[in-house]
Amino acid sequence: TREASKLEKEEAKVDRMESRALKNGSVSPAEQARINKAQNRVSRDIERDKHNAATGNPNSASSQRMQADVQRNIDQQKRIEQGVKSGSLTNREAGRLERGQARVDAREAHAGANGHVNAREQHRIQTAENHQSRRIFNAKHNAATK
Repeated sequence: TREASKLEKEEAKVDRMESRALKNGSVSPAEQARINKAQNRVSRDIERDKHNAATGNPNSASSQRMQADVQRNIDQQKRIEQGVKSGSLTNREAGRLERGQARVDAREAHAGANGHVNAREQHRIQTAENHQSRRIFNAKHNAATK
């Protein structure tokens, strides 16, 4: 749970970078290079943490909570990417949604920083995820297009 929390904190940083880059409606090559570098760093950290000697109990309640929250976060990230590809989200809308994702990532990172996610913390995360999910839906189904 602690490792996942640290990785969520890194993901939040990447989401904030993407949000700032999309703020003006497009991503410059330099911004894209910085984002790619940060994403590669997170990927390496994930790989390292998966294969280090530290193990946890994936069946513990805390671990199950964190896994569910992380999976939902991944799914919402995919919804944003799909919206951009299909044209139902403008770059600016995607930027705002990325900022929201960064906030959810940060909340997950904070909740798991002590190595445990309790039911109350998960409820707060789920509330933030529900809000973000509605924002994604509304942005994808408004009249704004590329």
